[in-house]
Amino acid sequence: MARTSKAEECLADALAEQPLPGWDLTREYPFDKARKWKFDFAFPSQRLAVEVEGHYHRTYAGQRSDSEKFNEALRQGWRVLRYPAKELTPARARELVLLVWEVLCCPPSSAHDSDE
Repeated sequence: MARTSKAEECLADALAEQPLPGWDLTREYPFDKARKWKFDFAFPSQRLAVEVEGHYHRTYAGQRSDSEKFNEALRQGWRVLRYPAKELTPARARELVLLVWEVLCCPPSSAHDSDE
């Protein structure tokens, strides 16, 4: 596994405290082997990823790389929750776990569902 940040560890701890039974949580999930892109956290069966944004993302090159990565993830059918590392205190991380639960348990409706 790649070296992780304190923010990622904070989120990992919150996920461990509030486990999501039955879901296939994977850290450092390689979603695109050609580009060697990985998600910080992923639920591959649900195509849901969670990314912790660090300092790299402040530069133009970092933002451009992220845009390419997340556009490709969307093209492949992934939903990505993104959070700034600075916000990940233990309390905030526990709140984010609740959002992950909500997203996993309430899949998005299709545009056709709203027309019925």
